[in-house]
Formats: sequence, C-alpha cells, structure tokens
Amino acid sequence: MALRGPCPLLFLTLVLLAICLAQLSEGATYQQFVTRHFDSPKTSAANDRLYCNLLMQRRGLTRVFCKRRNTFIHAPAGKLQAICARGGTHVSLNLYDSLESFNVTTCRALPRSRPRHCRYRAATGNTKIRVACVQGLPVHLEPTYLP
Repeated sequence: MALRGPCPLLFLTLVLLAICLAQLSEGATYQQFVTRHFDSPKTSAANDRLYCNLLMQRRGLTRVFCKRRNTFIHAPAGKLQAICARGGTHVSLNLYDSLESFNVTTCRALPRSRPRHCRYRAATGNTKIRVACVQGLPVHLEPTYLP
C-alpha cells in the first residue's frame, strides 16, 4: 500500500529543509569552526576592541548582520582537535570539555551596530572550553565557560 496525498511530499520537503538548516547552522563543519573561532597566533591589533572589529570583519561575521557574540581561541589547531579525544572529557552527546585552559577573546556587538559597520567590545581570558565534536573534530563552541 503506497502513501497518497500531500503528506509524503510535505514530509520530504520538511526533511530536506531540516538538512539544509543543519548545514547552515553555526559550527556545522570543522572548517567553519576554524573560520569562526581559531586565531593562533593571535592577530596583532592596537587593542582588543580593534582586534574584535578587525577579526569579525575579516572572518565574514559582519556581512549580513552583526554577529552578537563570537569567541576566538588562541591555541594551536592540534590542541583544539585533541579536545575531541585525549585532551577532553566527554560531557554528553557530542560535547567535550577541554582538560586545559585556553587564551580566548570574546567579542560582543555594541548597541546600534549595523552590518558592514559592526562595532565590538572585547573580553579576554584564560578558560576551559566546551566543544561539540563530529568525526573527532570540533565543529561548535559552546559559550559555557567563556568571558
């Protein structure tokens, strides 16, 4: 007995939409994680506020809208990858906490920031991080411990 009517078509459409949204979501791939969160060694800037303004623009996080919050991690890529294995503790599902602390800069958009003219304030710190891992690589940074 074959299914009839619009339900199978609607179901297929919803499944395809879900797949597309998952691929567009933050941190869907390791390369997206690197683009959004990796900066080692830390890019030079006169101060942390200018650092945030520069990096957020360079990384394409200000084109369509001003991303409200983003954290850059200043550590070698190998140390970040290790969190998903021996350098991290499994928390739940695909989430892992780092065993060691990392130097980070968190950028937050200032009020009235507009795309292509986004302005940020910065907070720096040394903290453990929590990442989501897929196939042994970090794909998403949780804001759990961030400044």
